[in-house]
Amino acid sequence: LFRSHAPTPKPRNMAAPSSSPSSGGYSPGALPDAMTPYYASSLAAHAREADMPLPETGSSARHCLRMVEDYHLLDFSERLNTSSYVNVVFEPEEEEVATMGLKVNLADQTVYPESFRLHNDTLNMIAKLWHCPKPDDFDEYGCYAGAGTVGSTEACLLAGLAMKFRWRNWYAAKHGMDANKVRGVYPNLVISTMFQAAWEKLFKYMDIEPRFVKPSYKTFTIDPAQIKDYIDDQTIGVVCIMGNHYGGQYDPVWEVDKVLDQINKEKGYQVGIHVDAASGGFIAPFQEGLPAWDFRLKNVLSISASGHKFGNSCCGTGWVVWRQRKDLSDQVAINVSYLGGSADSYTLNFSRPAQGIYVQFYKLMRLGHSGYSAQVANQMAVAQFIREGLIGIKTNGQPTFEILDAVANGGTEAEKLCLPVVTAMLNPELELNYDDIDLQHVIAQGHWYVSGYHMSMHHPLTEESMPLFTDQACEQAMFRVVVKNNLTMRMAEHLLTEIKGAVDFLNEHTKGFKHRKPKCEKGKPGRHVC
Repeated sequence: LFRSHAPTPKPRNMAAPSSSPSSGGYSPGALPDAMTPYYASSLAAHAREADMPLPETGSSARHCLRMVEDYHLLDFSERLNTSSYVNVVFEPEEEEVATMGLKVNLADQTVYPESFRLHNDTLNMIAKLWHCPKPDDFDEYGCYAGAGTVGSTEACLLAGLAMKFRWRNWYAAKHGMDANKVRGVYPNLVISTMFQAAWEKLFKYMDIEPRFVKPSYKTFTIDPAQIKDYIDDQTIGVVCIMGNHYGGQYDPVWEVDKVLDQINKEKGYQVGIHVDAASGGFIAPFQEGLPAWDFRLKNVLSISASGHKFGNSCCGTGWVVWRQRKDLSDQVAINVSYLGGSADSYTLNFSRPAQGIYVQFYKLMRLGHSGYSAQVANQMAVAQFIREGLIGIKTNGQPTFEILDAVANGGTEAEKLCLPVVTAMLNPELELNYDDIDLQHVIAQGHWYVSGYHMSMHHPLTEESMPLFTDQACEQAMFRVVVKNNLTMRMAEHLLTEIKGAVDFLNEHTKGFKHRKPKCEKGKPGRHVC
Protein backbone atom coordinates (compact mmCIF):
# COMPACT_ATOMS: atom_id res chain seq x y z
CA LEU A 1 0.00 0.00 0.00
CA PHE A 2 3.01 2.32 -0.06
CA ARG A 3 4.00 4.18 -3.21
CA SER A 4 6.81 2.55 -5.09
CA HIS A 5 9.49 4.81 -6.57
CA ALA A 6 10.81 2.11 -8.91
CA PRO A 7 10.62 3.06 -12.60
CA THR A 8 7.72 1.54 -14.54
CA PRO A 9 9.02 -0.98 -17.10
CA LYS A 10 8.29 -0.10 -20.70
CA PRO A 11 5.52 -2.38 -22.02
CA ARG A 12 6.34 -4.80 -24.79
CA ASN A 13 3.93 -6.16 -27.35
CA MET A 14 2.57 -9.57 -26.34
CA ALA A 15 1.42 -10.15 -29.87
CA ALA A 16 4.90 -10.17 -31.33
CA PRO A 17 7.44 -11.46 -28.80
CA SER A 18 11.08 -10.95 -29.64
CA SER A 19 13.14 -13.96 -30.61
CA SER A 20 16.16 -12.47 -28.87
CA PRO A 21 17.14 -14.48 -25.79
CA SER A 22 18.17 -11.29 -24.03
CA SER A 23 14.68 -9.86 -24.37
CA GLY A 24 13.04 -12.82 -22.68
CA GLY A 25 12.02 -14.55 -25.90
CA TYR A 26 12.88 -18.08 -26.94
CA SER A 27 16.12 -18.84 -28.72
CA PRO A 28 16.56 -20.91 -31.90
CA GLY A 29 16.14 -24.58 -31.15
CA ALA A 30 14.00 -23.94 -28.06
CA LEU A 31 10.60 -25.60 -27.73
CA PRO A 32 7.61 -23.59 -29.03
CA ASP A 33 5.71 -21.68 -26.32
CA ALA A 34 2.74 -24.06 -26.51
CA MET A 35 4.97 -26.97 -25.47
CA THR A 36 6.80 -25.27 -22.62
CA PRO A 37 5.66 -24.54 -19.07
CA TYR A 38 4.12 -21.08 -18.86
CA TYR A 39 6.93 -19.66 -16.74
CA ALA A 40 9.48 -20.76 -19.36
CA SER A 41 7.48 -19.28 -22.23
CA SER A 42 7.94 -15.88 -23.85
CA LEU A 43 4.49 -14.83 -22.61
CA ALA A 44 5.67 -14.78 -18.99
CA ALA A 45 8.40 -12.25 -19.83
CA HIS A 46 6.22 -9.68 -21.59
CA ALA A 47 4.40 -6.90 -19.75
CA ARG A 48 0.77 -6.11 -20.42
CA GLU A 49 0.27 -3.12 -22.67
CA ALA A 50 -1.91 -0.32 -21.34
CA ASP A 51 -3.73 -0.28 -24.67
CA MET A 52 -3.82 -4.02 -25.26
CA PRO A 53 -4.49 -5.22 -28.81
CA LEU A 54 -5.95 -8.57 -29.84
CA PRO A 55 -2.95 -10.90 -30.33
CA GLU A 56 -2.20 -12.07 -33.84
CA THR A 57 -2.11 -15.72 -32.78
CA GLY A 58 -3.65 -17.64 -29.93
CA SER A 59 -1.97 -19.31 -26.96
CA SER A 60 -2.35 -22.70 -25.35
CA ALA A 61 -5.26 -23.19 -22.98
CA ARG A 62 -3.03 -23.73 -19.95
CA HIS A 63 -1.09 -20.55 -20.71
CA CYS A 64 -4.32 -18.56 -20.97
CA LEU A 65 -5.35 -19.99 -17.62
CA ARG A 66 -2.07 -18.82 -16.06
CA MET A 67 -2.49 -15.35 -17.51
CA VAL A 68 -5.93 -15.02 -15.95
CA GLU A 69 -4.57 -16.36 -12.66
CA ASP A 70 -1.91 -13.65 -12.66
CA TYR A 71 -4.61 -10.99 -12.74
CA HIS A 72 -6.69 -12.75 -10.11
CA LEU A 73 -3.81 -13.36 -7.72
CA LEU A 74 -3.12 -9.63 -7.39
CA ASP A 75 -6.68 -8.87 -6.21
CA PHE A 76 -7.64 -8.89 -2.57
CA SER A 77 -8.60 -12.36 -1.38
CA GLU A 78 -12.35 -12.60 -1.89
CA ARG A 79 -12.77 -14.42 1.43
CA LEU A 80 -11.09 -11.53 3.26
CA ASN A 81 -13.33 -8.91 1.64
CA THR A 82 -15.73 -7.81 4.39
CA SER A 83 -16.93 -4.87 2.32
CA SER A 84 -19.01 -6.89 -0.13
CA TYR A 85 -22.16 -8.88 0.55
CA VAL A 86 -21.58 -11.25 -2.40
CA ASN A 87 -21.14 -14.96 -1.67
CA VAL A 88 -17.69 -16.29 -2.62
CA VAL A 89 -17.54 -19.90 -1.39
CA PHE A 90 -18.86 -22.92 -3.28
CA GLU A 91 -18.79 -26.67 -2.86
CA PRO A 92 -17.25 -28.72 -5.71
CA GLU A 93 -20.68 -30.06 -6.64
CA GLU A 94 -21.98 -26.51 -6.70
CA GLU A 95 -19.26 -25.50 -9.14
CA GLU A 96 -20.22 -28.42 -11.37
CA VAL A 97 -23.81 -27.17 -11.33
CA ALA A 98 -22.63 -23.66 -12.25
CA THR A 99 -20.57 -24.99 -15.16
CA MET A 100 -23.59 -26.94 -16.36
CA GLY A 101 -25.70 -23.77 -16.30
CA LEU A 102 -23.15 -21.78 -18.32
CA LYS A 103 -24.19 -23.73 -21.42
CA VAL A 104 -27.92 -23.01 -21.10
CA ASN A 105 -29.56 -19.80 -22.36
CA LEU A 106 -32.45 -19.43 -19.95
CA ALA A 107 -34.27 -17.10 -22.35
CA ASP A 108 -34.84 -20.00 -24.75
CA GLN A 109 -37.67 -21.71 -22.89
CA THR A 110 -38.67 -23.82 -25.88
CA VAL A 111 -35.30 -25.54 -26.19
CA TYR A 112 -34.62 -25.73 -22.46
CA PRO A 113 -38.07 -26.28 -20.92
CA GLU A 114 -36.81 -28.30 -17.95
CA SER A 115 -34.24 -25.66 -17.06
CA PHE A 116 -37.03 -23.10 -17.04
CA ARG A 117 -39.09 -25.47 -14.95
CA LEU A 118 -36.18 -25.50 -12.48
CA HIS A 119 -36.33 -21.69 -12.58
CA ASN A 120 -40.03 -21.79 -11.72
CA ASP A 121 -39.51 -24.32 -8.93
CA THR A 122 -36.88 -22.04 -7.43
CA LEU A 123 -39.13 -19.00 -7.83
CA ASN A 124 -41.99 -20.81 -6.11
CA MET A 125 -39.82 -21.75 -3.12
CA ILE A 126 -38.73 -18.14 -2.68
CA ALA A 127 -42.25 -16.74 -3.12
CA LYS A 128 -43.56 -19.09 -0.43
CA LEU A 129 -40.63 -18.19 1.83
CA TRP A 130 -41.89 -14.59 1.62
CA HIS A 131 -45.52 -15.67 2.22
CA CYS A 132 -46.79 -14.66 -1.19
CA PRO A 133 -50.45 -15.67 -1.61
CA LYS A 134 -50.91 -18.36 -4.23
CA PRO A 135 -52.17 -16.64 -7.39
CA ASP A 136 -55.49 -17.56 -8.95
CA ASP A 137 -53.74 -18.25 -12.25
CA PHE A 138 -51.13 -20.58 -10.73
CA ASP A 139 -52.40 -23.63 -12.64
CA GLU A 140 -52.13 -21.73 -15.91
CA TYR A 141 -48.55 -20.56 -15.35
CA GLY A 142 -47.23 -23.16 -12.92
CA CYS A 143 -45.51 -20.51 -10.84
CA TYR A 144 -45.94 -17.34 -8.84
CA ALA A 145 -45.58 -13.94 -10.49
CA GLY A 146 -41.87 -13.23 -10.58
CA ALA A 147 -38.57 -13.89 -12.24
CA GLY A 148 -34.94 -14.72 -11.75
CA THR A 149 -32.90 -11.64 -12.60
CA VAL A 150 -29.31 -10.48 -13.05
CA GLY A 151 -28.77 -9.44 -9.44
CA SER A 152 -31.21 -7.39 -7.39
CA THR A 153 -30.53 -4.32 -9.56
CA GLU A 154 -32.57 -5.74 -12.42
CA ALA A 155 -35.16 -6.91 -9.89
CA CYS A 156 -35.50 -3.39 -8.45
CA LEU A 157 -35.78 -1.85 -11.92
CA LEU A 158 -38.52 -4.29 -12.88
CA ALA A 159 -40.42 -3.68 -9.64
CA GLY A 160 -40.08 0.08 -10.07
CA LEU A 161 -41.35 -0.08 -13.65
CA ALA A 162 -44.31 -2.23 -12.62
CA MET A 163 -45.23 0.33 -9.93
CA LYS A 164 -44.86 3.17 -12.44
CA PHE A 165 -47.14 1.54 -15.03
CA ARG A 166 -49.66 0.59 -12.34
CA TRP A 167 -49.73 4.18 -11.11
CA ARG A 168 -49.99 5.53 -14.67
CA ASN A 169 -53.15 3.51 -15.33
CA TRP A 170 -54.67 4.72 -12.08
CA TYR A 171 -53.68 8.36 -12.65
CA ALA A 172 -54.99 8.41 -16.22
CA ALA A 173 -58.35 7.03 -15.08
CA LYS A 174 -58.57 9.52 -12.21
CA HIS A 175 -57.84 12.57 -14.36
CA GLY A 176 -59.47 11.41 -17.60
CA MET A 177 -56.20 11.32 -19.55
CA ASP A 178 -55.39 9.24 -22.58
CA ALA A 179 -52.23 7.11 -22.82
CA ASN A 180 -50.18 9.83 -24.51
CA LYS A 181 -51.12 12.66 -22.17
CA VAL A 182 -50.44 10.72 -18.95
CA ARG A 183 -46.89 10.01 -20.14
CA GLY A 184 -46.16 13.71 -19.67
CA VAL A 185 -46.79 13.50 -15.91
CA TYR A 186 -43.62 13.15 -13.81
CA PRO A 187 -44.09 10.44 -11.13
CA ASN A 188 -42.17 10.13 -7.89
CA LEU A 189 -40.99 7.36 -5.56
CA VAL A 190 -40.44 7.67 -1.80
CA ILE A 191 -37.31 6.04 -0.39
CA SER A 192 -34.75 6.65 2.33
CA THR A 193 -31.22 7.89 1.63
CA MET A 194 -29.99 4.41 2.53
CA PHE A 195 -30.89 3.24 -0.99
CA GLN A 196 -28.61 1.02 -3.08
CA ALA A 197 -27.28 1.93 -6.53
CA ALA A 198 -30.12 0.11 -8.31
CA TRP A 199 -32.54 2.90 -7.42
CA GLU A 200 -30.21 5.56 -8.76
CA LYS A 201 -30.45 3.77 -12.10
CA LEU A 202 -34.25 3.73 -11.87
CA PHE A 203 -34.41 7.48 -11.23
CA LYS A 204 -31.99 8.28 -14.05
CA TYR A 205 -33.13 5.81 -16.68
CA MET A 206 -36.88 5.57 -16.05
CA ASP A 207 -37.69 9.26 -15.51
CA ILE A 208 -38.87 9.04 -11.91
CA GLU A 209 -38.38 11.71 -9.25
CA PRO A 210 -36.74 10.48 -6.04
CA ARG A 211 -38.21 11.77 -2.79
CA PHE A 212 -35.68 11.05 -0.10
CA VAL A 213 -36.54 10.60 3.56
CA LYS A 214 -33.39 11.15 5.61
CA PRO A 215 -33.08 8.99 8.72
CA SER A 216 -31.16 9.64 11.91
CA TYR A 217 -27.73 8.04 12.17
CA LYS A 218 -29.06 6.50 15.39
CA THR A 219 -31.50 4.31 13.45
CA PHE A 220 -30.52 4.26 9.71
CA THR A 221 -34.23 3.55 9.01
CA ILE A 222 -37.11 5.40 7.41
CA ASP A 223 -39.46 7.18 9.82
CA PRO A 224 -43.04 6.11 8.99
CA ALA A 225 -44.43 9.29 10.57
CA GLN A 226 -42.66 11.40 7.91
CA ILE A 227 -43.91 9.50 4.88
CA LYS A 228 -47.20 11.37 4.54
CA ASP A 229 -45.29 14.61 3.87
CA TYR A 230 -43.71 13.07 0.75
CA ILE A 231 -46.73 11.38 -0.85
CA ASP A 232 -49.12 12.90 -3.38
CA ASP A 233 -51.19 11.58 -6.28
CA GLN A 234 -48.05 11.29 -8.41
CA THR A 235 -46.38 8.85 -5.98
CA ILE A 236 -45.96 5.40 -7.51
CA GLY A 237 -44.93 3.73 -4.24
CA VAL A 238 -42.76 3.61 -1.15
CA VAL A 239 -39.60 1.51 -0.97
CA CYS A 240 -38.77 -0.13 2.35
CA ILE A 241 -35.27 -1.53 2.72
CA MET A 242 -34.89 -4.81 4.56
CA GLY A 243 -31.23 -4.55 5.46
CA ASN A 244 -29.61 -1.37 4.16
CA HIS A 245 -26.08 -1.84 2.88
CA TYR A 246 -24.59 0.80 5.17
CA GLY A 247 -25.54 -0.70 8.53
CA GLY A 248 -27.82 -3.67 7.95
CA GLN A 249 -30.89 -2.21 9.68
CA TYR A 250 -34.45 -3.10 8.64
CA ASP A 251 -36.97 -0.41 7.71
CA PRO A 252 -40.17 -0.91 9.78
CA VAL A 253 -42.26 -2.17 6.85
CA TRP A 254 -45.05 -3.13 9.23
CA GLU A 255 -45.41 0.49 10.41
CA VAL A 256 -45.17 1.93 6.90
CA ASP A 257 -47.98 -0.43 5.89
CA LYS A 258 -50.24 1.07 8.57
CA VAL A 259 -49.43 4.64 7.50
CA LEU A 260 -50.20 3.85 3.87
CA ASP A 261 -53.51 2.29 4.89
CA GLN A 262 -54.50 5.59 6.44
CA ILE A 263 -53.21 7.75 3.55
CA ASN A 264 -54.88 5.63 0.88
CA LYS A 265 -58.22 5.74 2.69
CA GLU A 266 -58.08 9.49 3.28
CA LYS A 267 -56.83 10.48 -0.17
CA GLY A 268 -58.24 7.75 -2.37
CA TYR A 269 -54.74 6.70 -3.45
CA GLN A 270 -53.43 3.20 -4.14
CA VAL A 271 -49.82 3.69 -3.02
CA GLY A 272 -48.14 0.38 -2.31
CA ILE A 273 -44.79 -0.86 -0.98
CA HIS A 274 -41.85 -2.45 -2.69
CA VAL A 275 -39.58 -4.25 -0.23
CA ASP A 276 -35.96 -4.04 -1.30
CA ALA A 277 -34.67 -7.14 0.46
CA ALA A 278 -31.44 -7.30 -1.53
CA SER A 279 -29.59 -8.42 1.59
CA GLY A 280 -32.37 -9.26 4.04
CA GLY A 281 -34.50 -11.47 1.82
CA PHE A 282 -32.53 -14.57 2.82
CA ILE A 283 -31.82 -13.45 6.42
CA ALA A 284 -35.11 -12.08 7.80
CA PRO A 285 -37.16 -15.26 7.12
CA PHE A 286 -34.83 -17.17 9.44
CA GLN A 287 -34.90 -14.73 12.38
CA GLU A 288 -37.43 -15.23 15.16
CA GLY A 289 -39.33 -12.31 16.66
CA LEU A 290 -39.44 -10.11 13.57
CA PRO A 291 -42.85 -8.57 12.77
CA ALA A 292 -44.46 -9.35 9.41
CA TRP A 293 -42.51 -7.53 6.69
CA ASP A 294 -43.41 -9.43 3.53
CA PHE A 295 -46.56 -10.34 1.60
CA ARG A 296 -48.41 -10.87 4.86
CA LEU A 297 -48.85 -7.07 4.74
CA LYS A 298 -51.55 -6.18 2.22
CA ASN A 299 -49.80 -3.09 0.82
CA VAL A 300 -46.64 -4.99 -0.12
CA LEU A 301 -46.83 -5.29 -3.90
CA SER A 302 -43.40 -6.76 -4.66
CA ILE A 303 -40.17 -7.96 -3.05
CA SER A 304 -36.70 -8.19 -4.56
CA ALA A 305 -33.55 -9.88 -3.31
CA SER A 306 -30.02 -10.74 -4.35
CA GLY A 307 -29.66 -14.49 -4.58
CA HIS A 308 -25.90 -13.98 -4.71
CA LYS A 309 -25.71 -12.34 -1.30
CA PHE A 310 -27.13 -14.20 1.69
CA GLY A 311 -29.04 -16.48 -0.67
CA ASN A 312 -25.54 -17.90 -1.31
CA SER A 313 -25.88 -18.31 -5.07
CA CYS A 314 -23.17 -17.12 -7.48
CA CYS A 315 -22.64 -13.50 -8.49
CA GLY A 316 -25.28 -12.13 -10.85
CA THR A 317 -28.29 -13.89 -9.29
CA GLY A 318 -31.37 -11.95 -8.23
CA TRP A 319 -35.10 -12.42 -7.69
CA VAL A 320 -38.28 -10.38 -7.90
CA VAL A 321 -41.69 -11.61 -6.77
CA TRP A 322 -44.98 -9.75 -7.27
CA ARG A 323 -48.15 -10.27 -5.28
CA GLN A 324 -50.05 -10.95 -8.51
CA ARG A 325 -49.73 -10.64 -12.27
CA LYS A 326 -52.71 -8.36 -12.88
CA ASP A 327 -51.64 -4.72 -13.01
CA LEU A 328 -48.14 -5.58 -11.77
CA SER A 329 -45.90 -8.13 -13.48
CA ASP A 330 -48.11 -8.19 -16.59
CA GLN A 331 -47.09 -4.56 -17.09
CA VAL A 332 -43.46 -5.53 -17.76
CA ALA A 333 -43.94 -8.87 -19.57
CA ILE A 334 -43.33 -9.34 -23.28
CA ASN A 335 -44.01 -12.40 -25.42
CA VAL A 336 -41.27 -13.86 -27.58
CA SER A 337 -41.97 -16.32 -30.40
CA TYR A 338 -38.95 -16.15 -32.72
CA LEU A 339 -36.99 -18.83 -30.84
CA GLY A 340 -39.28 -21.59 -32.04
CA GLY A 341 -42.12 -21.30 -29.55
CA SER A 342 -44.09 -18.80 -27.47
CA ALA A 343 -42.75 -17.65 -24.11
CA ASP A 344 -43.25 -14.71 -21.75
CA SER A 345 -40.18 -12.75 -20.65
CA TYR A 346 -40.22 -10.58 -17.53
CA THR A 347 -36.61 -9.44 -17.52
CA LEU A 348 -34.87 -6.34 -18.92
CA ASN A 349 -32.08 -8.31 -20.54
CA PHE A 350 -32.89 -11.33 -22.64
CA SER A 351 -30.19 -13.96 -23.16
CA ARG A 352 -28.51 -15.00 -19.93
CA PRO A 353 -26.87 -18.16 -18.61
CA ALA A 354 -28.77 -20.45 -16.27
CA GLN A 355 -25.85 -20.80 -13.85
CA GLY A 356 -27.24 -18.49 -11.15
CA ILE A 357 -30.64 -20.20 -11.21
CA TYR A 358 -29.01 -23.63 -11.11
CA VAL A 359 -26.83 -22.70 -8.14
CA GLN A 360 -29.74 -21.06 -6.31
CA PHE A 361 -31.83 -24.22 -6.67
CA TYR A 362 -28.85 -26.29 -5.49
CA LYS A 363 -28.38 -24.06 -2.44
CA LEU A 364 -32.05 -24.08 -1.44
CA MET A 365 -32.14 -27.87 -1.67
CA ARG A 366 -28.74 -28.24 0.01
CA LEU A 367 -29.50 -26.11 3.08
CA GLY A 368 -33.26 -26.17 3.49
CA HIS A 369 -34.92 -24.06 6.16
CA SER A 370 -32.87 -25.57 8.97
CA GLY A 371 -29.58 -25.05 7.15
CA TYR A 372 -30.26 -21.39 6.42
CA SER A 373 -31.39 -20.87 10.01
CA ALA A 374 -28.19 -22.43 11.37
CA GLN A 375 -26.06 -20.39 8.99
CA VAL A 376 -27.77 -17.12 9.98
CA ALA A 377 -27.30 -17.97 13.66
CA ASN A 378 -23.58 -18.55 13.05
CA GLN A 379 -23.21 -15.28 11.19
CA MET A 380 -24.98 -13.30 13.89
CA ALA A 381 -22.76 -14.92 16.55
CA VAL A 382 -19.59 -13.99 14.66
CA ALA A 383 -20.93 -10.46 14.13
CA GLN A 384 -21.53 -10.12 17.87
CA PHE A 385 -18.01 -11.36 18.58
CA ILE A 386 -16.57 -8.67 16.30
CA ARG A 387 -18.87 -6.04 17.80
CA GLU A 388 -17.75 -6.88 21.33
CA GLY A 389 -14.14 -6.92 20.17
CA LEU A 390 -14.45 -3.40 18.75
CA ILE A 391 -16.07 -2.19 21.96
CA GLY A 392 -13.07 -3.53 23.89
CA ILE A 393 -10.49 -1.51 21.91
CA LYS A 394 -9.51 1.60 23.89
CA THR A 395 -7.57 4.76 23.07
CA ASN A 396 -6.38 6.87 25.99
CA GLY A 397 -8.70 4.89 28.24
CA GLN A 398 -11.79 5.68 26.13
CA PRO A 399 -13.66 3.53 23.59
CA THR A 400 -12.03 3.88 20.19
CA PHE A 401 -15.26 3.15 18.33
CA GLU A 402 -18.91 4.11 18.52
CA ILE A 403 -21.07 1.19 17.38
CA LEU A 404 -23.84 2.29 15.00
CA ASP A 405 -25.71 -0.89 14.09
CA ALA A 406 -29.14 -2.04 15.27
CA VAL A 407 -27.85 -4.58 17.80
CA ALA A 408 -26.15 -1.79 19.73
CA ASN A 409 -28.84 0.88 19.28
CA GLY A 410 -32.17 -0.90 18.86
CA GLY A 411 -34.69 -0.31 21.63
CA THR A 412 -36.91 -3.40 21.44
CA GLU A 413 -35.77 -6.92 20.67
CA ALA A 414 -37.40 -6.65 17.24
CA GLU A 415 -35.47 -3.43 16.55
CA LYS A 416 -32.21 -5.23 17.36
CA LEU A 417 -32.81 -7.75 14.58
CA CYS A 418 -30.75 -6.88 11.51
CA LEU A 419 -28.28 -8.27 9.02
CA PRO A 420 -25.05 -9.90 10.24
CA VAL A 421 -23.23 -6.60 9.81
CA VAL A 422 -21.12 -4.60 12.27
CA THR A 423 -21.15 -0.86 11.66
CA ALA A 424 -19.07 1.64 13.61
CA MET A 425 -17.20 4.92 13.46
CA LEU A 426 -14.18 6.27 15.27
CA ASN A 427 -15.22 7.90 18.53
CA PRO A 428 -15.67 11.64 17.74
CA GLU A 429 -14.89 12.55 21.36
CA LEU A 430 -11.30 11.39 20.87
CA GLU A 431 -10.74 14.03 18.16
CA LEU A 432 -8.31 11.74 16.35
CA ASN A 433 -6.24 13.13 13.47
CA TYR A 434 -7.17 10.21 11.22
CA ASP A 435 -10.53 8.91 10.08
CA ASP A 436 -12.26 5.67 9.15
CA ILE A 437 -10.92 5.81 5.59
CA ASP A 438 -7.35 5.93 6.92
CA LEU A 439 -8.23 2.99 9.12
CA GLN A 440 -9.51 1.05 6.10
CA HIS A 441 -6.21 1.48 4.27
CA VAL A 442 -4.04 0.40 7.20
CA ILE A 443 -6.21 -2.66 7.86
CA ALA A 444 -5.68 -3.58 4.21
CA GLN A 445 -1.97 -4.02 4.89
CA GLY A 446 -3.02 -7.11 6.85
CA HIS A 447 -4.86 -8.43 3.75
CA TRP A 448 -8.35 -7.63 5.07
CA TYR A 449 -10.62 -5.29 3.13
CA VAL A 450 -12.97 -3.30 5.39
CA SER A 451 -15.09 -0.63 3.72
CA GLY A 452 -14.95 2.91 5.05
CA TYR A 453 -16.98 5.80 3.63
CA HIS A 454 -18.29 9.25 4.45
CA MET A 455 -21.87 9.82 5.55
CA SER A 456 -22.79 11.51 2.31
CA MET A 457 -24.29 10.69 -1.09
CA HIS A 458 -24.67 12.12 -4.56
CA HIS A 459 -28.18 13.09 -5.59
CA PRO A 460 -28.93 10.74 -8.52
CA LEU A 461 -30.21 13.53 -10.78
CA THR A 462 -28.30 16.68 -9.77
CA GLU A 463 -25.06 15.01 -8.61
CA GLU A 464 -25.18 17.39 -5.64
CA SER A 465 -23.45 16.09 -2.54
CA MET A 466 -25.84 15.72 0.40
CA PRO A 467 -25.74 14.15 3.87
CA LEU A 468 -27.14 10.68 4.42
CA PHE A 469 -28.52 11.57 7.83
CA THR A 470 -30.38 14.40 9.51
CA ASP A 471 -27.90 14.56 12.37
CA GLN A 472 -24.45 13.91 10.87
CA ALA A 473 -22.36 16.05 8.53
CA CYS A 474 -21.13 14.83 5.15
CA GLU A 475 -17.57 14.86 6.46
CA GLN A 476 -18.19 12.24 9.16
CA ALA A 477 -16.93 8.79 8.18
CA MET A 478 -17.87 5.26 9.24
CA PHE A 479 -17.06 1.67 8.31
CA ARG A 480 -18.76 -1.69 8.18
CA VAL A 481 -17.86 -5.37 8.41
CA VAL A 482 -20.16 -7.73 6.51
CA VAL A 483 -20.17 -11.18 8.09
CA LYS A 484 -20.75 -13.61 5.24
CA ASN A 485 -20.98 -17.35 5.75
CA ASN A 486 -17.25 -17.82 5.10
CA LEU A 487 -16.19 -15.49 7.93
CA THR A 488 -15.63 -17.96 10.75
CA MET A 489 -14.87 -17.20 14.38
CA ARG A 490 -11.21 -18.08 13.86
CA MET A 491 -10.97 -15.58 11.00
CA ALA A 492 -12.85 -12.96 13.06
CA GLU A 493 -10.18 -13.24 15.76
CA HIS A 494 -7.51 -12.41 13.20
CA LEU A 495 -9.57 -9.52 11.79
CA LEU A 496 -9.88 -7.97 15.26
CA THR A 497 -6.13 -8.34 15.75
CA GLU A 498 -5.53 -6.46 12.49
CA ILE A 499 -8.01 -3.73 13.42
CA LYS A 500 -6.36 -3.29 16.82
CA GLY A 501 -2.95 -3.19 15.12
CA ALA A 502 -4.18 -0.59 12.63
CA VAL A 503 -5.45 1.63 15.45
CA ASP A 504 -2.12 1.36 17.29
CA PHE A 505 -0.23 2.12 14.06
CA LEU A 506 -2.27 5.24 13.32
CA ASN A 507 -2.02 6.47 16.91
CA GLU A 508 1.77 6.15 16.74
CA HIS A 509 2.23 7.78 13.32
CA THR A 510 -0.24 10.65 13.77
CA LYS A 511 -0.52 13.36 11.09
CA GLY A 512 2.72 12.66 9.26
CA PHE A 513 1.50 9.38 7.76
CA LYS A 514 0.00 9.45 4.26
CA HIS A 515 -1.31 6.59 2.15
CA ARG A 516 -0.50 5.94 -1.47
CA LYS A 517 -4.19 5.42 -2.22
CA PRO A 518 -5.94 8.83 -2.35
CA LYS A 519 -9.09 9.44 -0.35
CA CYS A 520 -12.22 11.08 -1.69
CA GLU A 521 -12.50 14.74 -0.83
CA LYS A 522 -14.56 15.09 2.31
CA GLY A 523 -18.20 15.69 1.52
CA LYS A 524 -17.72 14.28 -1.98
CA PRO A 525 -18.20 10.51 -1.65
CA GLY A 526 -16.86 8.03 -4.14
CA ARG A 527 -18.99 5.40 -5.81
CA HIS A 528 -19.11 2.02 -4.17
CA VAL A 529 -20.82 -1.28 -4.65
CA CYS A 530 -22.34 -3.63 -2.16
